[in-house]
Formats: sequence, structure tokens, C-alpha cells
Amino acid sequence: MGLITQTDRLLNRIAKSTATSATDGATAKSSSNTTSTQITSQNARLFGQNGAILVTGTTAVTCGISDKVFVAIQFLEDTIFDSGAGGLIAETEQLFPDDTGTGTLIDADGGAAIDGITFPKGMTLYGRYTGFKLTATGKVIAYLG
Repeated sequence: MGLITQTDRLLNRIAKSTATSATDGATAKSSSNTTSTQITSQNARLFGQNGAILVTGTTAVTCGISDKVFVAIQFLEDTIFDSGAGGLIAETEQLFPDDTGTGTLIDADGGAAIDGITFPKGMTLYGRYTGFKLTATGKVIAYLG
């Protein structure tokens, strides 16, 4: 019948739970479809189905699409963000790795700014970023969500 993934099992479990609590079949089907649609919609936002951009130069990159940010940055070669403000701009500076923020919303003194850090080829950085600028080395694909 095909490979059943963890996501498929989760969707089936949610659908069964919703169907059991529904008072009639029509409500159960509607609730199940709504749950499935919500999860699919969330996955689309998380995994860049709203678009992506290949960046190979040192020009500052910002998202020009209203209500969208970069949700994942995939490194195609070893990459360093530009030093100082504007290298990597988190939507919420102290919540995601940032060029100047140190993550104080997560831990008062345990984080560090990404300034000078080399992100290796093959790694993907997840978060919510409004913009970034690469140094002379590096290539990335940045996904919108």
C-alpha cells in the first residue's frame, strides 16, 4: 500500500480521535479534513513552500514579500555571515541565533552571537530571519515561510 510515515500515523491518530468525539459522520469527516489541512498548511510554511532564493554574493538580502520571513537557510558551501549588524537578522533578536543577539530570552548568559562562525556545507539553520548578508565566501538557499 506504500510507505506510512510518522506524519501519516500522526494524521491518522488525530483523525480517529476527532471522529470518535464527533456526534455524527459528517462532523467527523469535516473535522478530520480540517485537521489534515491545518497540518499540511503548517508544514508548507515551515519547509519553504512559499518560495526560496539562491544567494551567492555579498549583497544584503531581505524578504520583499509582505508577512514572510526566511524560515530556513541551507548552506551549499562553508559560509560565514558578514560581521556586525546586518550579517544575520533574526525576527526576534534574542530568540534566534543572530549577528549581535546572544539568545537572552532563552538563557540569560549561555548564548553567543554568530559573528565569525563558519556554518558548514550541508547544514540547515532554522528560525525566523528578516535578512542576511554573506561574506566573500559562501552560498545558501534561503526558504520563505
